[in-house]
Amino acid sequence: MRKAILIFWILSLSASVRSQTKAVVFPPVFDFGTVAKWKNDTATFYIENTSASKFIFLPIGYAEELRVILPKGDILPGSRAVVKVIYYTQSRGNFRKDIPVYYNSSNNPIRLTIKGKIIDFHKDAMLECPSMTDPKPKTTAEAPLEIKVVDGISGKGLTGYNLIFSGETEYQLIESANKDKVYFDAIRNGKYKVNVSLLGYENKIEEIFVNHSSRKFIIKLQPEEEIIAKVPTETNQSSDEAIKLEKAKENEEEKRDIEKLRQKIREQFKGKEIIEKDVIVVQEGEEKPLETDTSSALTKDIPDYNSNGTLNENKYANNNLVFLIDVSGSMDKPNKMPYLKKSVKDMVKVLRKEDLITIIIYSSRVNVLLQAEPGNNKETICKLIDSLSAKGQSLGSEGMNMAYNYASRNFIQGGNNQVILVSDGLFNSSDFSPKKLYKLSKQMSEVEHIKTSAVGFGKNEDALLFMKTLAQNGSGNFIQILSENDAATVLIDEIMRNSKKAF
Repeated sequence: MRKAILIFWILSLSASVRSQTKAVVFPPVFDFGTVAKWKNDTATFYIENTSASKFIFLPIGYAEELRVILPKGDILPGSRAVVKVIYYTQSRGNFRKDIPVYYNSSNNPIRLTIKGKIIDFHKDAMLECPSMTDPKPKTTAEAPLEIKVVDGISGKGLTGYNLIFSGETEYQLIESANKDKVYFDAIRNGKYKVNVSLLGYENKIEEIFVNHSSRKFIIKLQPEEEIIAKVPTETNQSSDEAIKLEKAKENEEEKRDIEKLRQKIREQFKGKEIIEKDVIVVQEGEEKPLETDTSSALTKDIPDYNSNGTLNENKYANNNLVFLIDVSGSMDKPNKMPYLKKSVKDMVKVLRKEDLITIIIYSSRVNVLLQAEPGNNKETICKLIDSLSAKGQSLGSEGMNMAYNYASRNFIQGGNNQVILVSDGLFNSSDFSPKKLYKLSKQMSEVEHIKTSAVGFGKNEDALLFMKTLAQNGSGNFIQILSENDAATVLIDEIMRNSKKAF
């Protein structure tokens, strides 16, 4: 009550000079910029009294997300006052806040504006403004989450790995970590998934449960079998000879794996003749072994398309499609890049708003051109496809890892989640290992429920065999485009085959 009387007296006393008093704020907007670790940083404003009369600031009420520190006493004509603003938040990303500050000689407030972008939080960041009357301790952020990556045999810490940390509302990627431990601040309690990959080790996907007491985890990576066995027998052997022997051994292992795959297919279709051409085909119109038909008699009366030409949602689930497209120099042929563009654009015609398209290209580098674009934005997708041109090398290994990352990131529960490799040749990355990619595609299929299919161009036998085996391990299909007629239909057929609902 006494405070209200005091404010009323101050306002009454200053009414005669109100129209004459002015205040100028500097800076007009305080920009924190991009902050990697937010720790309730302070914005400082200078307010100058440019009038001939003094004024005082009026009290500001309590707010959970803002604390404004005002100077006490008179602000004399020509003098400057310092006002500080502290922002408390639990939200990452861009922010902009306008704070009105009143003083006794004006009906209009001074407006202080703060803005910036928060990437993450410091472990000591407070999540809300401490109340001046609340005796409870200040609310602080949880202790940071710690994940350590070690060798599964020796227990020694590892570096250089890629780590994806994901949850319902979280997705963070750490590339080529320079320490064996990584930290995540402001992580809420709950279930999360950790995906760790490192050259020479088996890819590891592990679920963790974070709570107040469990915020430290160890991920153990198991060395690949061929890496363990790789020991030169001659100490004076040159590095070139060692590389050749290693490559020859890897090729032999791949041949054995492929022969096992062929034997498995022969057993599956025992008694039927199988011929191998561009794809593995069963004679007499039998279904291709890589295809899976989940439809039943109940679906035959449901039309494939809606009246607008898009897939019928009653028959086909939503699609999360990640295209990894080879735009290296070898794709610059009349029967490659034009067929590729036609195939993708014809497929886009049948997609719906709920279908998501991600496009990643690779040549001498890997680029993400489109990320989770709704399928009804057909003009945007088609313009981007038309703009593709072919040149450079073929660094596809990096592209495969990135494609799986985006497929996981945009995963549709109950939908068709699929990575589609489009290429005419083998990758020429320095770390290219077909066997490692076979294992990765198999793991993504079995653990992450993300299929891998491949669209092949050209007649490079090694490349076609690589793509067939990759698709087989990824529970997907290998498709070869040899003509313009193929280009018009194969991708539509592939998407319909994988997204058809089971009744």
